[in-house]
Amino acid sequence: MRLVLTARGFSCYEDFAGTTIGEVVSRSSTTQTRRIHWNDVPSAGAAIASDSTHGEFYLKTYRYNRSLRRLAPWPDKGTTEARNYRILSRHCGVGVPEVIAYGSRRRMGRLLDAFILTRAIPHAASLDDFATRRWGPSRRHAEGTPAVATASINDPLRRYLLIHTADVVARMHGAGFFHVDLQWRNILIADDGSDQPRIFLIDSARGSRRTWRILQAHGRLRDLSSLYKEARSRLTPREQVRWLRRYFGVRRLTHEHRAIIQAIQDDRRIKDRRDPT
Repeated sequence: MRLVLTARGFSCYEDFAGTTIGEVVSRSSTTQTRRIHWNDVPSAGAAIASDSTHGEFYLKTYRYNRSLRRLAPWPDKGTTEARNYRILSRHCGVGVPEVIAYGSRRRMGRLLDAFILTRAIPHAASLDDFATRRWGPSRRHAEGTPAVATASINDPLRRYLLIHTADVVARMHGAGFFHVDLQWRNILIADDGSDQPRIFLIDSARGSRRTWRILQAHGRLRDLSSLYKEARSRLTPREQVRWLRRYFGVRRLTHEHRAIIQAIQDDRRIKDRRDPT
């Protein structure tokens, strides 16, 4: 992609960190993400395989104010996310976006900003958007249980995603990696119209591999609690149990598994009190 990027005016760090092209699709106090379309790949990229000329990309930039600037030994989020995508792909067998470029800038050992450019996944939608389009918005009965139509529950694609999202998370945790921000919006479904769409994980700037058991237990709790935030209003109690049995790889949940479930629910209640939204 070097020749393609250079032809588009992206040849040095500032071209990425300071660009104003594309559409801003998300923004926070420190992060901004732009969607960039390059539909007509220049002739300089003719030697690149056809699947690498896909014309949609995401450029995420990080800006650090004085209180957040860190000394040199600490990696920036762009580098961390690129590293985590590599781990997820190579060591966990999990689908991730293709990283095109990333970098950071420092002054006097202090981190100023960073960026990461990734290729968009064709026909992809976040799991929450995908679920809303196919099965409608999340709803609850008066007693708090999810209001899910029988036709939705019997949808083969729903059962497929229930099984394979559990497999993806179990495979990731089994390799000692924890995402730490595993919201439904950070799980992408490549909606190509097939009955077996691919599943991808994104936005993993906070994740890492963990070797100590106590840290692994904490990472697992963070990930499962984040998933449960949306699952409790999207999945029936039976579906939630089925997902957990698949994740744990057991036919029946034991007392140990139920203790983990209780910890997830307790963690979610604490987080709900802090942020009711």
